[in-house]
Amino acid sequence: MKSNGAGLGTDCAVLAGNASCDGILSAQALAFGTDQRIAARAYLAAVNHVIACCTNRAASGLFDTNANITLMVPERLREIKVRMIMETVALQAKETGIPILNCNVQVLPVITEPVVSCVISAGLENRSEENVVPIKKKILVDEDIVMTKWLGLEGTAIMAGCSYEKLSARYPSDLVDAAADFYQYLSIAPEAATAVKSGADYLLALREGGVFGGLWQLAAENGVGLVVDLKRIPVRQETIEVCEYFDLNPYELLAGGSLLIVVSNGDELVRALDKAGISAAVIGRTTQGNDRVVCHGEESRFLEPANGDEIFRYHTQIDVLTDN
Repeated sequence: MKSNGAGLGTDCAVLAGNASCDGILSAQALAFGTDQRIAARAYLAAVNHVIACCTNRAASGLFDTNANITLMVPERLREIKVRMIMETVALQAKETGIPILNCNVQVLPVITEPVVSCVISAGLENRSEENVVPIKKKILVDEDIVMTKWLGLEGTAIMAGCSYEKLSARYPSDLVDAAADFYQYLSIAPEAATAVKSGADYLLALREGGVFGGLWQLAAENGVGLVVDLKRIPVRQETIEVCEYFDLNPYELLAGGSLLIVVSNGDELVRALDKAGISAAVIGRTTQGNDRVVCHGEESRFLEPANGDEIFRYHTQIDVLTDN
């Protein structure tokens, strides 16, 4: 059986089918931290990858879609915290509609914080030529790049929730409350549906490496260059303030909940998204060649590959403060 899509930097993989099944789609996502929504974050990230993957291929639908969760916890974590984590992801699964098939909890003495892995699996309803399911289209040159919602949503929510007291000592409590509530934006399902109806050529669910990491992945996967206007990338004031507090780059912050869309008429898509109640903006265009350029006024620079994620720097700061 042939497969398509598995490899470094690829969010989903597809295994072609046989006489009894047209194919199997699988996506995995990880999350770590001490927040109660850690498993729900991993679950939603995996679901988002599946949604984007399905849009980038000619599948007519999925069946028997389910989630498998592995929760790895340190020995010191109390059972009540584990229960709260699982109750939260169970509620998320009920809302999203993809059931959790099983959950495996492992106590590992070598880790200091909980780590969650979520794998989404689904059967495919149609067969492609030569029994190989194409996972994505090649996007065209000179098309618009649209970004939905705002950058750094997931990272902002994590930091606002875990460092609520520290942030509230500097900023108004309503700002910190709003930042901690960014979890409500982590699903890309609504904007993906609108993008499909608008004829989008390619979707990419943002997460690790932030919007800069996503832009690099978009260009690398499709063999194109891009030009992006930094001022057009949408950002909430809450994210700016939280990142300033911890001296982090918001453009490289965990960006779950936002979507990059490549489409021939970006302004038309933005209007359609606005009618659906979803904030979005045209932030750039794809170009011929391999140059990936970020413009800021009259200045421009080349985009570099993502070097980790700013959420790791945040956790390093928190660990240092705790140790001291």
